[in-house]
Amino acid sequence: MDKNEKNRDLSSRTSAMQKAPPTRRTAWPIVQLFLRVLWGTFGWAVWTFFPFLRTMLLRLFGAKVGKNCKFARTVQITIPWNLIIGNDCHFSERSILYSLGIITIGDRVRVDTRAHLCAGSHDMKDTTFPLTRPPITIGDDTFIGVDAYIAPTVTLAPKTIVHPRASVYGSFDHAVELLGNPARVVE
Repeated sequence: MDKNEKNRDLSSRTSAMQKAPPTRRTAWPIVQLFLRVLWGTFGWAVWTFFPFLRTMLLRLFGAKVGKNCKFARTVQITIPWNLIIGNDCHFSERSILYSLGIITIGDRVRVDTRAHLCAGSHDMKDTTFPLTRPPITIGDDTFIGVDAYIAPTVTLAPKTIVHPRASVYGSFDHAVELLGNPARVVE
C-alpha cells in the first residue's frame, strides 16, 4: 500500500468516526412519561408498604385486574395500564411483567419466581432502534415456571405448561408442555 492509499484510507475512517450517531427520540408522550415517573415513585411506595392495596393500585393506574389475584412484593411491572389480568392469578417473587405492549393473562394463571414476560423490544433493522411493543397473550389455567422467558408476540393456549428456565419464542394454539431454550414441546 503506497502513502497516498494509506492517507485516503485513514481519511475515510476518520470521517466515518466523526459522523454523529442517528438521533433517537423518546417513544413516550409526555403524559405517559409523567405517569411512568408517578408509577415508579408513588406506586412503588404503595406497592411495597401496603400489600392489600396492590390490585387497587394497578387498577388506579389503568390495569384491568380480575378478582382474587395475588402479587408478591417483588413483582416488577413496567407499565400497568398495558395489563389485562383474569381472575385467580398468582405472580411469585421477582417475576417480571415488562408490559411495554399489551399483556393479556387469562384466569387461574400462575407466573412463578423470576419468570419474565417481555412485551417490548427494538427494531434491530433500523439504526435508530425504535421501540416495538408487540403483545403477549397467556391462556387460562397456564403455568409459567421458575425463570421462564416469554418473548414478544407469543400467544399460549389455555392449559399450557412452561417448564422452569424454558424460553418461549413462538406461539402455541393448543395445550402443550414446553421445555428448553428455545422451548420445544414435551412429548
